[in-house]
Amino acid sequence: MTEASSDTYADKAALRDALWDALAHQDYLQVRLSALAEDAGISHRQSVLAAGSVERVLLGAVQDIDDDILAQCAEDFADDDQANIYEKLLEGLTQRFEAYADKRTALQSVSKACLHQPALAMQLSTNLYSFVDRLLLLCGDDEQGLKRMARIHGICGVALKASTAWQRDDSPDLSKTIKVLDQDLKKAAEWAVSLRVLSADEGIDESND
Repeated sequence: MTEASSDTYADKAALRDALWDALAHQDYLQVRLSALAEDAGISHRQSVLAAGSVERVLLGAVQDIDDDILAQCAEDFADDDQANIYEKLLEGLTQRFEAYADKRTALQSVSKACLHQPALAMQLSTNLYSFVDRLLLLCGDDEQGLKRMARIHGICGVALKASTAWQRDDSPDLSKTIKVLDQDLKKAAEWAVSLRVLSADEGIDESND
């Protein structure tokens, strides 16, 4: 890594930290790149070279967290080769909610902003799609084509519904969120078998619950 690349990487990290700090008490739509640069201790020029917009800072910040979650999942799954795809999937989604637990206020503001910025909503949806796609691969699901797309979209829908419960979940272990995830993943699996997106032997084995 060149010195310039190293500096840009550090500037991106500083901007992301500044963004999360700002969103703890400020509406997303009011955040400005110049203010983030000042809080990050870098120049406006550096912020433009590192990100160029608040939106790109946010998307990069989410991507960083998701990458860390998937790296942890890969380690956890390697240590537990007895877990099935469903159990790994539930664990991976749970870890994602846990990782963002201290950023709920920030993400509430981002969710509201998405109502006014459809492009941002689409990009965040793409981030979630990518996360689920990679998580499924780590879980051992290598289905391709239309079936894979259907599986990913179904799991994304489950995650989005669970996020509503997560925003209100005041339990220390996110038990309410996990309960919703568990129930909805099982329902989604049942529907997927009915629609032939999953084969019968890939469905949830209730005898193991």
